[in-house]
Amino acid sequence: MKIELPPNLRTFAFTELTLVELNDTDVERMLTQVFEMAIKQGRTAPNGKAAGMYTEKLHSLAESEHLDGFDNAEGSAVLDGWLRSSVVEMGRAGRTRASEQMQFLRPSTVAVYRAGFPARSRHRQADYLIYREMLRASASRIGNDHVKAKVWVGEQFRASFGAGVTFSDPPKWAPEYDGTDVDISTLLTIRFLEQFEAKSASKVKGQEHESPVPGASAPLGRDVIDYVQSYGKHAPALMMSRHLAGIIGLRLFQLPLRIAQATRQLITVGTANEDMLSPSATNKLEQYVDFTGEKGSASDTLARQCVQRDLASVRQFFWDRLYLRSISDSPDGDELFHDDSLSAPEKFMKLAAMSEENDTVAHLRNVLKQIRQANKDTDDEDTATFLQAVLGDQRPAAEKVADVLVEALKKRGYENAIKWFWSTGGIKTDVGILSGPLNSRRSWTYAPSDLLLSSLLALTFSRSGTGVKPLSENAIDVVLGTFENRFGILVNRPPAGMDSAENRAAAARNFEAFKQRLHLLGAFDGLSDDLSAQRVRNPLMKLLEGQ
Repeated sequence: MKIELPPNLRTFAFTELTLVELNDTDVERMLTQVFEMAIKQGRTAPNGKAAGMYTEKLHSLAESEHLDGFDNAEGSAVLDGWLRSSVVEMGRAGRTRASEQMQFLRPSTVAVYRAGFPARSRHRQADYLIYREMLRASASRIGNDHVKAKVWVGEQFRASFGAGVTFSDPPKWAPEYDGTDVDISTLLTIRFLEQFEAKSASKVKGQEHESPVPGASAPLGRDVIDYVQSYGKHAPALMMSRHLAGIIGLRLFQLPLRIAQATRQLITVGTANEDMLSPSATNKLEQYVDFTGEKGSASDTLARQCVQRDLASVRQFFWDRLYLRSISDSPDGDELFHDDSLSAPEKFMKLAAMSEENDTVAHLRNVLKQIRQANKDTDDEDTATFLQAVLGDQRPAAEKVADVLVEALKKRGYENAIKWFWSTGGIKTDVGILSGPLNSRRSWTYAPSDLLLSSLLALTFSRSGTGVKPLSENAIDVVLGTFENRFGILVNRPPAGMDSAENRAAAARNFEAFKQRLHLLGAFDGLSDDLSAQRVRNPLMKLLEGQ
């Protein structure tokens, strides 16, 4: 079935609501631009051609005065292998994938942005959202001064990821080696980056939309700032980068799911949920995660059921956002979004309430008329039957428009939303919450990697505020409570909607597996059956104590 739509209806983008473009992305690639905007106060300097200049930069580095013994064929081959294994992530380019190019530089130093790639288009506006939320989180800690927050964020990232680096003045902020002692991989990375010409930075062209669901978006900035403040001057930069990739990936994964919950309640009940009202809202996702690793076990099954529940939410959210977008396209909706006296949550609350207003209904009926006209000559019987059934029923016009738009756009819309789901979920990485074969959605399960678990544990022990030292340990019941309320992750109980004796027993076994995983990470010793007496240690505490 193919439904023709007028040109103005052929998009499903609604970034006023989603804040990002829901499509596949790569969080590890994204860190380059997060670093760059932090240092350059929201600016970037792309260099699209640089990604294809690996051979040229390899030879330039081999002949550099800073390296000895690499300016012959054997030395160049050694340097090539060293760069590929420690510094550069290579990949294929072009539609035929026939040529090789650099994908990104492993973020062992903040200086990686000097190369000018990867391109921001694959970040789907998420990098800009992260930076904006970092500024908001920082401003609240230093007196709500947005200008000072930009400087302060830059200082935090220089201190955390800028070892061995000095910067030129704006507009280039060109990073170069400062002569201090750094590990050999970081030094090699900096020297390789010095082979790239530094470009002048310009302001990022990002979406300026205020978040309509601050409870979903605020953690993107708050978590990064908490982590960097707590560990930035103590832990190795590459390890911190990997942790940030896990933290950011989880929050981006959960972003549309939390927005979906808020949107569904707004449409069905007409009220705003806690995520719309507070940036510090409790996370209600209830994503049960399996630590047993036993495929087909009751715990694994429960985690897979949670994935399927959330995939259903993704599909429902596609309908919901097209429903609201069709209303926003009305003259009154457009006027509403240009009303600067209203906050973003207030705008969406008013938007949902406009669905049956006379002017909105008239606009939506006109949209249905346009769709009918665009398909009047169709020879597809399924299309004709579908449109006749939808356009002829007695439901509200907004629901009928949403049904038609979903049917016309669902192939690409669902596909893009699912790509966001598995890519931010980290199914192809070792930093994610999602596990399973990419081509078998039924097998997808929530099973956090060791790296993600370590990242969340470190964040659990961090404390917001400048100069506040992280906790060294805490009771396991407090850790579980933080996982649930802050991260929406369940370990020792099933979600409320899946509660049963069998699932409670599965969760109890999962809890024992969780403690075993903590023990293997060196973060737990269970000396008592009393949860308040079982202590979980901060996995990064030795680094903090060693300074």
